[in-house]
Amino acid sequence: MRKIANVSLCLVALAAISIAGCTNDYGGRHEVKGTVKLKGTPLDQGVIDFTPLESQATKTGAMISNGSYHIPRPSGLMKGKYRVIITSGDGRTKENSNEPPGPTGANIISKERIPPDYNVNTKQEVEVTDKDPNVFNYDIP
Repeated sequence: MRKIANVSLCLVALAAISIAGCTNDYGGRHEVKGTVKLKGTPLDQGVIDFTPLESQATKTGAMISNGSYHIPRPSGLMKGKYRVIITSGDGRTKENSNEPPGPTGANIISKERIPPDYNVNTKQEVEVTDKDPNVFNYDIP
């Protein structure tokens, strides 16, 4: 009888360990997603960057495609405040240029389409919390 009790205790302990091992909090990281519109239209392409304003160890960004971005939880952001930078070049080639090509061999000048208040002069801030979802939408004038 004592042997059965020991086996049962071992099975319960093993089950508790395996259940605890199956859960993954991704080191406290959180999924972040949202939409970006420029002048009322979903932004076709761009980049959104989250820079920590506190002592978090995470700084990350995502590509914006068809007005949406997504940072999955495994590579997500830690809880805290972040400065947000959004950029999107127009990708046009400069016309009638006599300047030498850039490092890629192409002479492409990309004009920033996003107003400076959302990138070089950004004051955009968000706070990632433990309460999911962390959804941050932008409607840029």
